[in-house]
Order: sequence, then structure tokens, then C-alpha cells
Amino acid sequence: MVKYSHDKDFSVIKKYPVISSYLRNVGFTYFRLLLMVRTDFRFMKTKPPTQGAIYCAVDAWSYLESAVISAFALRQVSPKLPIIILSNIKKTGLQEQLSELDIVIKPIVIPEKERLSHVMVSRLIKTSLHTFTEFDETLYLDADILPLKPIDEIWRFLEFENIAMALDPYPTISQCCHIDEVEKTYTLKTCAADSVHFNSGVMLWRNTSDAHTLFETWQKEWRIFKQQDQLALCRAVQETKTKIAHLPSTYNYPIPLLVNISQIEDIEQINKLKPDLPQLNDIKLVHCFKSITLYSQIFKEVARRLMPDATEKALRCLKSISECEFDVELVS
Repeated sequence: MVKYSHDKDFSVIKKYPVISSYLRNVGFTYFRLLLMVRTDFRFMKTKPPTQGAIYCAVDAWSYLESAVISAFALRQVSPKLPIIILSNIKKTGLQEQLSELDIVIKPIVIPEKERLSHVMVSRLIKTSLHTFTEFDETLYLDADILPLKPIDEIWRFLEFENIAMALDPYPTISQCCHIDEVEKTYTLKTCAADSVHFNSGVMLWRNTSDAHTLFETWQKEWRIFKQQDQLALCRAVQETKTKIAHLPSTYNYPIPLLVNISQIEDIEQINKLKPDLPQLNDIKLVHCFKSITLYSQIFKEVARRLMPDATEKALRCLKSISECEFDVELVS
């Protein structure tokens, strides 16, 4: 919107004698022209950024099954958010069923030379997620993340930094007692013992060069050991000096803080989970750590109790799909 005022123009000239001198040298007409095209940017409309969620489910049927359950729960709490599941598992008919809910399975191919265990292949993809997303702002969720409440407000954390994550239950490198000591020792050579240790199960980022640089450095560091993606992330953050906004734990809440379900036999503990538990009031996303890789049924049982409607819909969708019928796409 263009604004122009003769009185204001001349008041500026009178207030600053140096401008009058400048006008005598370059001409009043040119200066008047500049004033006339002055633009008030407050009235300019900008297109809102595209936003979407992305999952990774490769090789193992349990990953895809859990990702679909999580995606159905996310669809229930965020009806309009686009959802993409990255997968190399080919299943005829599954995409048609999911497309009705605007959930897309995006086929990916894992080169044969990159073949690793299921967990490690997923970390290979995770450290290069910036190459797979089509959104301006992306929310990544591990397949064992269960959405419980609307997450619309999570995007505001990108107002502070280009990347946002929550702290790990072991919030500093020195406190990590569950990981390979060799890689931990290696990491401590470049990172201070009290360096922040983020959990990569929930990641939020804006599509910027800074984010791309972090992901590229992250994968480079991960390839050194091809084990802990979070220690590699610590080293990447240190090397790139990337600033990361801290998500509240309510956006990545560890399931062990709710109930003790370290063993599949703990069905009594799982039965304690109910949607109306007071401690669930503020929790948006709950993280069922290791529930897929170690105890494949736990995530499903937790989902049944905390998000029953979405879970039953997801299971009906998956019911006709047998685990023995899927194909994994490879290239040499």
C-alpha cells in the first residue's frame, strides 16, 4: 500500500539540512520520486508456510503398523495436517485405504550397499529427512510416538529457532548410561560432558539452509559408528553451532513416567492407562520408548487404551493386510 504526504515530505527536508544539500546536488525531482514509491510493508500479505508431519517405517512390518496407528491418532487430534509415511514396504491396497484420511505412503528405496539392521536403516533415513520432506515446516515423529491432544501450538516454537526438539530423559551426554561407551568417549572429545542431549523422536524444523547443514553434518557424524543417532546429533550441533529451541516434555513424554511397562508381561501396568488420567491432561505426544523393537505389542496396547477410537480404525485398516505378504524394495 503506497502512502504519500506533501507536508510530511517537506517536514523531513526542513528537519535535516543535509538532505537539502543533497537535493541541490542530485535534484528535487528524483528525491520526490523516491518518496512517492515508499511502501508500507505492514499491509503486505504473505503466504503462510506449508506444514506437515512425516514418519519413517522401513523394512519391519511392526514399524509400518505402529506408524499407521500413530498417524490415525494424529489425524484425530489434527484433522487437517498432511501426513506422510516414508517406507520401502510395498503393500497393495494400503495406500488406497489411507488416502481417504490424507495419509500418504511415500515410497523410498534403500540401496543394497546401505543394508543394515531395521533400526539402523531407519536412522540412516532420519539423518537425511530434510531431503524427503515437501513442507516449509516439518514435524517428524518416531513410529512409537502416540499423539493424544491437538498439537497446533507446536509450530510456534519455530518462531524462536529453525529447529526444535525436547530433551532426552538423559538430558546431558554425561548422563547417558544406556549407550555404547566407545562412541560416548569419542563424543566427549568434542562435546562438553554437560552438553545438551536431545531426543530425536520428535523433531520440528523449518526448511532453511541452517537446517540442511545440520542434517548433512548429522549424517556424516552418524556414519562414523552407525549406532546412536542422538550422540551423532550432539556432535553435529557442536560442529555447526546450531541453535535449537527446546520443546516442552509434553511434546515428547516418556511412557515410563506414566507406568512401568518395561516387560510385555506387565499387562496390569498397561491396564492402568486410561485417557482420563490426571497426569495426561497436558501431554500432547507420548513416547513409547523401545516398544516396537523390543516388545512389539506394547505400543499397540498403549494406543488401544489412550486413543481407542483412532487405534481401532487403524487396526481395521490393517486387518486385511498380512505380515507375510509385504515386499521390501531394494536396489543394488
